[in-house]
Amino acid sequence: MKKFHLSALAASLALMVAGAHAAQAPTANLYVNGTLDVPPCTVAAEGDGLYDYGDLGPQDIKPGTLENKLAPISKRWTINCEGDTYLTYKVTDNADTSVSATGNDKFGLGNVNGTGKIGYYTVRMLNSKVDDKDTRVFATDRGIVSDNANTSASVRKSNFSMGWLQSAAYVQQIGKVFEADLEVTATLAGTQTMNGPIKDDVQLEGSLTLTFAYGL
Repeated sequence: MKKFHLSALAASLALMVAGAHAAQAPTANLYVNGTLDVPPCTVAAEGDGLYDYGDLGPQDIKPGTLENKLAPISKRWTINCEGDTYLTYKVTDNADTSVSATGNDKFGLGNVNGTGKIGYYTVRMLNSKVDDKDTRVFATDRGIVSDNANTSASVRKSNFSMGWLQSAAYVQQIGKVFEADLEVTATLAGTQTMNGPIKDDVQLEGSLTLTFAYGL
């Protein structure tokens, strides 16, 4: 009899424990909603962003591999946004295969004499303002705004971002109206790089696409 009572007691305890494990705790879900709004922005460039070197002659082309750096041309760029934002941009060289010298700050000017290369140009960002206040500028491929930060910076490709900084700190400047001069300096390659002398009229065909983003 004692053995029977012990077995029955053990069975009862087992059922009680099993019932406790089977019970479900109440649950509820928490949701986080919202919308990240980006303000509409418009981009305007002095002279519609055309940097025209006009008519160049044979005297502008050096022999062999000698280069001829031309005078810089500067144009004012203004980006107007309807709300406060951080703003950066990246550039795509639409004539990248024609650049005559290496470097992520050099952009192509087109081809001549088949695969000959006319030269390259560089671009500097300077005289920057946000909401009519002077700022510094930066160019970075690491997400660190202190990279290449100064009153001017070379515009670069290869995944570099360029933007505006507070004048006294390594902090991006927020605002509605962003301004800067983009100064272009073209360099003509020599006759060897051009695959020989120029026989017909040739157009410089440098072209960049600026893609703007809200934030770094």
